[in-house]
Amino acid sequence: MAGRRGVAAGPVRVLVVGDVHGEFELLAEWVAAVRQDHGALDAVLAVGDVEPNRDETDAAGVHGPAKYRKVGDFPLVHEGLLDLGAPLYFIGGNHEPWPALDDAGPGWWSDGVYFLGRAGVTDVVGLRVAFLSGIHSPRVTDVPKARRDTVRERTYYTAEELEQVRRAARRAGRVDILLTHDWPSGVAEPRRGTPVGRPELRALSERIRPRWHFCGHMHHRHRAAVGPTEVVCLGHIRTGPAAFAVIERNPDGQLKLIENAV
Repeated sequence: MAGRRGVAAGPVRVLVVGDVHGEFELLAEWVAAVRQDHGALDAVLAVGDVEPNRDETDAAGVHGPAKYRKVGDFPLVHEGLLDLGAPLYFIGGNHEPWPALDDAGPGWWSDGVYFLGRAGVTDVVGLRVAFLSGIHSPRVTDVPKARRDTVRERTYYTAEELEQVRRAARRAGRVDILLTHDWPSGVAEPRRGTPVGRPELRALSERIRPRWHFCGHMHHRHRAAVGPTEVVCLGHIRTGPAAFAVIERNPDGQLKLIENAV
């Protein structure tokens, strides 16, 4: 399982971060601030648009305008020159080096940086984490057994991956955290007349009933509920505290979300 490194014997503390977009030096600064205020972190979870580009080849595989195809700060992490302060576990968003990620598959992407994969459920430092990478597209998500032949198509999740998460969560029996890049529908008012969030992600959250559902993508913070699930939408890392949340598990097994943790 993903979380076998760094499991603590005492309380477990996990930082969840919104869209990083390649700004790993800034991420390291915020992780250091959280550690100073709250103590050691066992893991950092990222909700996509991480852009862990190791080099120009990785960056060239990121879909979108040229500003999303920058190498960013990740080479400092990859070369051991920047310490993030805790192992980073990430899902993919719509701005990622998807050709390289798909070639590598789930696992350690770099020392201390773990790609969770496209879809599933795993254990991260004792927390049961369900995850789905990518965003929705009618041309891929709504077409059974759709192919993802282009770089653009790789940014989308499939119907089969949604079902993969549902099945894995049913087998797991309990889900503490659901990570998606996009928001579930029905948690916010439309923006400029356009509905916010995806109904299939809301249905997924309702089906697997995680304690928390974390997402990013929209670059601002928002809190809502889907049944018993607390939905926490996180901002862009440049928004500072709005991009972060801290979860603690006490030795008795109780989980809590720390308000105003940063």
